[in-house]
Amino acid sequence: MHLPSGFSALCVALSMAVRASAGEIALSVEDARGRPLPEAVVYLMSDKSSAVHAPTSVIIDQRHKQFIPEITVVQTGTAVSFPNNDSIRHSVYSFSRPKQFQIKLYGGRTPPPVVFDKAGVVAIGCNIHDEMAAWVVVVDTPYFAKTDPSGAHVFTDLAPGAYQAFAWYPEMETARGPVKLVVGEGPTVTARVHLNVTPLVNESH
Repeated sequence: MHLPSGFSALCVALSMAVRASAGEIALSVEDARGRPLPEAVVYLMSDKSSAVHAPTSVIIDQRHKQFIPEITVVQTGTAVSFPNNDSIRHSVYSFSRPKQFQIKLYGGRTPPPVVFDKAGVVAIGCNIHDEMAAWVVVVDTPYFAKTDPSGAHVFTDLAPGAYQAFAWYPEMETARGPVKLVVGEGPTVTARVHLNVTPLVNESH
């Protein structure tokens, strides 16, 4: 498994209104060259985050010796399944502190799901194919997403109050922030985050 060797510094540039109507926060993320960064993980933390708990089931597929998607974000307590749809066998593992596990060599079946019960970044690989790599970002909040092809995401229907925004992408050990924002009356809050990272080659999954 090949992972980036270093973690890049984060530069945060903000363009934000102090308060937002209709409970909206719009985040945009840029890469090291100032270009929109699709597939970046963004999430919001607030005093209300821990009270809302709605984990679900997620699938990370294996096709053509790749994890699909390469980047996944889930709420703590979510069960993740790793079906193998290749004609060869795989062995899925992680040594990351938030979730250490190993699924022994298998093919043609889906093993029991892995429950990600602690927040943090989990790097995943295959013991047989070093080129296979994926990341699961586990967050203690239901307010999470990945940025769209324009490098943006809008969180809607937010309750009034204070929020902290975070962004993450491979090459970073942990999500960086916080960007402090307040939802109330007025225009939509906007924040622009610049991450000193390079996009993955296979970012279209």
